[in-house]
Amino acid sequence: MADRRAFLAQTGLAAVGLSPAPAPEGSQDETITARTIAEAEKLHGLAFTPAERDQLVPAMPGQLASAKAIRATPKALELQPALIFDPRLPGIAYPPQENRLRLSTWDAGPLPAADADIAFASVRSLAQWIRTGALSSRRLTEIYLERIQRLAPRLYCFITVTPEVARAQAAAADREIAAGHYRGPLHGIPYGVKDLFDTAGIRTTWGAVPYRDRVPTSDAAIIVRLRDAGAVLLGKLATGTLANGAEWFGGTCRNPWNPDEPAGGSSTGSGSATAAGLCAFSIGTDSLGSILNPADRCGTVGLRATFGRIPTAGAMPLTPSLDRIGPLTRRVEDAALVLAAINGPDPTSASSIEMGFDYDADIDLSRVRVGYSKTWFERFGFARAASVPVSEAHHKALRTLGDLGLQLVEVELPNYPYSALINNLYVEAASVFEELTLDGRDEQLPERNGIGWPNGWRRVHLMSAVDYLQAERVRRRIMHDFHEIYSRVDALVAPTYGSFELLAAMNFTGHPGLGLRAGLSESPTRDIGPTPAPGPATPSKTITQNVTLHGRLFEEGKILAIGHALETRLGVWHHRPSIG
Repeated sequence: MADRRAFLAQTGLAAVGLSPAPAPEGSQDETITARTIAEAEKLHGLAFTPAERDQLVPAMPGQLASAKAIRATPKALELQPALIFDPRLPGIAYPPQENRLRLSTWDAGPLPAADADIAFASVRSLAQWIRTGALSSRRLTEIYLERIQRLAPRLYCFITVTPEVARAQAAAADREIAAGHYRGPLHGIPYGVKDLFDTAGIRTTWGAVPYRDRVPTSDAAIIVRLRDAGAVLLGKLATGTLANGAEWFGGTCRNPWNPDEPAGGSSTGSGSATAAGLCAFSIGTDSLGSILNPADRCGTVGLRATFGRIPTAGAMPLTPSLDRIGPLTRRVEDAALVLAAINGPDPTSASSIEMGFDYDADIDLSRVRVGYSKTWFERFGFARAASVPVSEAHHKALRTLGDLGLQLVEVELPNYPYSALINNLYVEAASVFEELTLDGRDEQLPERNGIGWPNGWRRVHLMSAVDYLQAERVRRRIMHDFHEIYSRVDALVAPTYGSFELLAAMNFTGHPGLGLRAGLSESPTRDIGPTPAPGPATPSKTITQNVTLHGRLFEEGKILAIGHALETRLGVWHHRPSIG
């Protein structure tokens, strides 16, 4: 024990070959005194005694030297931490699933004469027309490329368009299908992907000035899977800078329902392009609502899969315990088709989980229990002070779930400081992109009134490791409590931002979420949130309103079945934005 105590007392000093006396090297006076520690205590809400400060003085230079040694050790951006998040709780059994799709009965009907009607058709319709020869992948690809050339510059939704790649992949798809080699419902279907996924020989910019000329040499796992499914890559869609917001180095991505307002973030181009009929479907990522937010703003379907279900290899690293992938589509069952193609374990992804995906459109809804809270259906927004009243469309969606025969159960969230967990998101991102903070390139990233990556990263550099791990302990407590909630209900429903606490909790627990259109309403031009943009009042325009279904871990099939039934009964999915 004596040896162990001596070792612990010298950790960070003898362990790195330093004595406690010399101050760390640097261009400024880095001498640490009792007063330095007293001032630092204010940053962490601590109060040591004078004697305790005196004891800390000789130990702190070694701790600082250890931190600098870690910083100086080369680390690839994609290097995962040794602590890997798993949404599954110890001792809990999660039933295995077959990979099975039981879609609803569907007949696309005859091929429309108008190109716009083809462009806005569902993936299921497009797949039927391509499979039967009524439509070629090459023609469909040209329809989307023409729309991209005409409309995308107004929306700032594409960072890089890949017409040569798209035409070559479409021609190959047509040849294979003609030869009887049909790969499945995504064969020949054109899509766009958020510009966070590596594409060999095609720049992947992450929407950020420091990486705008970055060209990877290999493809992300999801790009490989979509190519194997026969999908056609139209290009790289706008992402908020390093997956934050709607602004990238080329501008702010716009909402096709009202191009004067942002499309939401950070899968901003995915929401905008899908809503505007510039692709059949798109792929986004989500660390704190980055799929569900643009889906809500643009009125698309957005599916945020269970953490670990879809491999993240080759995607921009950001928050290793939060990063998730999912499709944005115009119909609910289209999201099921895409998820079936990209689901599955990947040995190169540290957080990959093997779980089948089972979807059945004809589940018995009378046996499904959906939880909700009346408070979630009062106001929606990022915070109470930045919220607006819930719309009639939201209330109608809740009533319709009851009309469909589902059992509605009132629930309330456990009382936790959910928003405090967001500091951990900043910690993870700050560690991945620490080089930008240390060499000053964070100044090339957008920031408004101190809100954005740069100031957030600097702030959490002053957060203690103890506070970080305490937040992770609370996170685990929340996971247990939501497991208990989901033992009583199959899903939770709310306006997408009817409860920011619910949205945040579901991000940190890893549960899946499905956003879909509930209806339309009128609104003046909005800022990034639901409240009117600052400045003079603007005329109201038609916008969309979404609700979100949050499901049990790995039960995307169930929330998709609920969402499909709700979408069918509401009958509002077909409305198109004015820009189309």
